[in-house]
Amino acid sequence: MFLFARLLRVAKFFAPPGTQRIFSKICNPIVRNTLLTFPLALASLVCCGQAVLPVASTEVPPASATAAVKELAPAELAAMLGSPGVFVYDCNEEDMHAYAHVPGAKLLVYDQVTAEKLPPDHSATLVFYCYSPECPAGASAARAAMALGFTDVYCMVAGITGWQDAGLATEP
Repeated sequence: MFLFARLLRVAKFFAPPGTQRIFSKICNPIVRNTLLTFPLALASLVCCGQAVLPVASTEVPPASATAAVKELAPAELAAMLGSPGVFVYDCNEEDMHAYAHVPGAKLLVYDQVTAEKLPPDHSATLVFYCYSPECPAGASAARAAMALGFTDVYCMVAGITGWQDAGLATEP
């Protein structure tokens, strides 16, 4: 903010004679703050995907898209491994997946969940996880799978760090 004000003061001296009054108004702190704050606030709303004016939607999302993602503890997932119809997806980065992942887990980027990358049986058990409880990628991927119509979807919120903290084996 300070640099902007200083640049305006310098530019005022090089401006044509009739425009110096405009620069004086812009250099006023109240006007300057208003001119800077409004576009920044508007840009932040647009960048965050928020509409400036809320619009009511008449569409009703499918029940699977609004249902909460079921959470799963590492020990519960360990007991499920090897069962038919259980698919485990690692939503970490490729290098983290190469370093350590739940045995049998497939790498799946959280924002690239499509029906083609998931099993054809929509009643199959899907488990997603990411790095740690602070990472939202696993839950985001699980919600995307639910939106595609999958009904038995879980998220191991503890992530791969929780899996390792539980003393469970990983595959490199």
